[in-house]
Amino acid sequence: MFRKISNIAIAVLTLFLFVEQANAHYLWVIVENDQDDNRVANIYFEEAPSAGDGHYLDHFLGSSDVWVRTISHPNPEPVKATEVKQDKNRWLRVKFSDADEYSIDTYGKFGVYEYGSTKVLLHYYARTLKASSHDAIHELGRAEQLDLDFVPHDIGDQLELTLLWKGKPVSDRMVFIRGPKGFRMNVKTNDRGRVFVEPAEPGRYTFRSSVEEPTPGSDNGEDYELIRHNITILLDLPLEK
Repeated sequence: MFRKISNIAIAVLTLFLFVEQANAHYLWVIVENDQDDNRVANIYFEEAPSAGDGHYLDHFLGSSDVWVRTISHPNPEPVKATEVKQDKNRWLRVKFSDADEYSIDTYGKFGVYEYGSTKVLLHYYARTLKASSHDAIHELGRAEQLDLDFVPHDIGDQLELTLLWKGKPVSDRMVFIRGPKGFRMNVKTNDRGRVFVEPAEPGRYTFRSSVEEPTPGSDNGEDYELIRHNITILLDLPLEK
């Protein structure tokens, strides 16, 4: 009887953890066309890189940072994001130039969130990178203004991605990779902070990871036990040669 109850408890806990992970929100940057067919960069804080109800968006209004970098202007130029409301959806938007190769980098502090009985201070970083050459990857790959960064590098048919925390590689961190036609890959960074992926199908790929600091403190009067930094990057693969 005890074993049966234990099995049920484990199953319930597993389902709870799955639901928690499935409902997790992340910061995403997507370059799209608006209703007037102008190219813009939309910033979503949702479970997936698409528009949602913006339930938690207030944490980032007026406090998030956005930078645009291009080949002709590789130094990060801060731009102001504005709130967009459409039907029941909310998100942030920045104006975007007509550059063919670019990196749009964002950062926002969410604040303290309670996971069960653990209070965590959450920081979010997001990038979208469009590069059609090795030189562009080299020029735009590193977002030095971000404490947490994903740095891509093309190696033949493979993409090498390095996870950096304050400029140093982070080993043994899980990277979640998603792509076209149900492509899924979960892999840990090696001792040099790197993962490798060979695109199965051409299209948009998302990469997500995090680092944690076991440092307690207080933010806006709320105590927390640790700090978690989350990052996403979007890339169109394979890169054009």
